[in-house]
Order: sequence, then C-alpha cells, then structure tokens
Amino acid sequence: MSTRYMPDGWTLPALTEANYDFFTAGELRVQRCTDCGTVQHPPDEVCNQCQGMSFESIPARPTGVVESFTIVHHPVHPMLKDRVPYNVVVVALDEYPDVHIVGNVVDVEPAAMRVGLTVECTFTEVPADGDREALRLPQWKAVTA
Repeated sequence: MSTRYMPDGWTLPALTEANYDFFTAGELRVQRCTDCGTVQHPPDEVCNQCQGMSFESIPARPTGVVESFTIVHHPVHPMLKDRVPYNVVVVALDEYPDVHIVGNVVDVEPAAMRVGLTVECTFTEVPADGDREALRLPQWKAVTA
C-alpha cells in the first residue's frame, strides 16, 4: 500500500453496488457484462455494448501504459495548493487495452511523465471512518526496465 497522493480530507468516492469491488478489493478489478462479455470501466449499471444490466467483477492484471496525461499547475481548490504540480493520467490496461482507468502516477516527477510510460497498479488504503468502510484506491507506479 502506498501513501495517499491527494491530501487527507480530499473527496472520496461514494460506494455503489457497481463500483464497490473496484474501490474495496485491494486488487485491480473491472466489470464484465454477463450477457455479452464486454469488459468496461468505469463500473456502471448498464453495459456500454448491449445495454445489459447483469455484471460480475473480475480481476485484471495490474499493469498498463499511460495513454494520456496532464500536469496540473493551478490549484483548483485550496486543499491542492501544496500538491501542485501533480499529474492526472489515463492508463490503458495491458490485459484489456480498450479499458482506460484515470488516476495518478505516484512516483514520477512532472517533467518525467510521458505517454507510453509502463505502469503498475498500487493501492492507497483509506481507513474506515464512521459509516464509511475502508477504501483501497488504485493508483499507478512506474515500472522500471
């Protein structure tokens, strides 16, 4: 487990039936339609391919490649003033290249970020708090050759 990339107190995802496994499993999981077999992300209540509404959560290899990124220099919220510059990436999974996951690469300086960077999923654990259970937020680390 890695340390949290965004500041403590930053908005956390609300858990739904569709995204529960993605944010709590501690392994990279994607959603597969049981009607047509389409694998999709983000998890949804309707299949993007056949409009089916029956899904299973399946593990995915936790590796991919940065397909797109941006470096944020302007803090859009006061809580982010000490975090800029930071990256936001779109990762295409190796196992499911049409599946893209948005996140952050937690160990790469902004000047070294690039399209084509090979990454591996890591998780930040956010402990349970009140009515909210513990979350395991997927993030990315660069894979060194």
